[in-house]
Amino acid sequence: MLKPEYIVGFTEGEGCFLVCIRKDFRIELRFFISQAIGNKPLLEEIQKYFGVGSVYQKKAAKGHRLPAYVFEVAKRDDIYNIVIPFFEKYKLKGYKAKSFTTFREISKIVKGRQDTRKLTPEELDYVINLRKGMNKHYGSPGAGKPLAVVGTR
Repeated sequence: MLKPEYIVGFTEGEGCFLVCIRKDFRIELRFFISQAIGNKPLLEEIQKYFGVGSVYQKKAAKGHRLPAYVFEVAKRDDIYNIVIPFFEKYKLKGYKAKSFTTFREISKIVKGRQDTRKLTPEELDYVINLRKGMNKHYGSPGAGKPLAVVGTR
């Protein structure tokens, strides 16, 4: 079984906390870790540790020769009850800590309201502005335009 500190370190290097604001008014919270195809067993161990999420193959990105595997948690209850408490207990120390803090703050605002129409205009603007600062200081895989993300209002 993997140690929590190993998962934190792995997340520092290869993980991403993502907030998607979609054109269909949904707000999605996602946590994922991407790895080269040969490390699928490692991602499966991380999934086993958390007991949630899925491991799937992602097509090769433009400019990359090989596809990758992704461990992803997207179910809202799993984000709130497992992912956020894990990273509150086992602290990130690098730039990912900033994205996690923003991710956690946004998650509190949108809890129970995963539709942008249920937020006040001020809340939605605040979430959009917070989101702009996430995943900026490193090459976060898949952070660009997932599912037709709306950038500004």
